[in-house]
Amino acid sequence: MSAIYALATPPAQSAICMFRVSGKGCLDAIPRLFKNQLGSPRRFYKTEMINSGVFVDSVAVVFFRGPKSFTGEDSFEVFAHGGLAVIGNIIDAFEGVG
Repeated sequence: MSAIYALATPPAQSAICMFRVSGKGCLDAIPRLFKNQLGSPRRFYKTEMINSGVFVDSVAVVFFRGPKSFTGEDSFEVFAHGGLAVIGNIIDAFEGVG
């Protein structure tokens, strides 16, 4: 199974949006998506999300290694500002890293 992502909050109805990304290989995308290196799983990190070196948003990220995750697989969650433009830019960043 490949990695998948989904918006877990209502679009444009929340001040904060949350995306969950899950599946084999999803953690490999973390260094390409975030400015700071994330150390240990199950900790909340504040960082900047980037897309091909371009700033997307100031975000918070937490990652989990399977089977100790909500999905049972490797996964991470991104908490960002909830506007439609930011949500669209996050989707573009996810698509950019496959």
